Amino acid sequence: MTCSHPIFLTGFMATGKSRIGRVLALQLDRPFYDTDEMVEMRAGKPILRIFSEDGEDVFRQLEAECVVDAAARPDAVVALGGGAIASSENRATVRASGGLLICVQADVDTILERVSRRDERPLLAGLSKEQKREKIESMLKEREPHYAMADITLQSTETSDAEELARRLADRLGVQ
Repeated sequence: MTCSHPIFLTGFMATGKSRIGRVLALQLDRPFYDTDEMVEMRAGKPILRIFSEDGEDVFRQLEAECVVDAAARPDAVVALGGGAIASSENRATVRASGGLLICVQADVDTILERVSRRDERPLLAGLSKEQKREKIESMLKEREPHYAMADITLQSTETSDAEELARRLADRLGVQ
């Protein structure tokens, strides 16, 4: 790929952004960055603890700093946290980088199945399955206008394979 701008993957939690991003980065021979992992490294603790001990505002500030760091790497493939693109500051950073924004989407049932495997999502922690569904639906509706700003949309399903989705994405980007 001759593009010298970052590639950002956005979308709701548990849509497969990190898995697809890692595979895509390998296919394109680019470094991969996950802003959630970057936040955890910067804070020295897991996101769940950041939320419980410091609050969502501290998490979002750390996230914004990590988006800036990742956007400064023109050859990067970057998986953004599920809510990162809802921030106008983060959207401006992504656009200023000249990067490509790809939204990975999944339906509510797929997301619910994936997040129910482990209870480590701070915005869903401690909720019943029905409460999780309601919260996912509400958050998707709230974030949809931001996800719709993506240059490319990729659909992930419960049977999707990250390697196949990354291959389809690379094909769409014109990379063999």
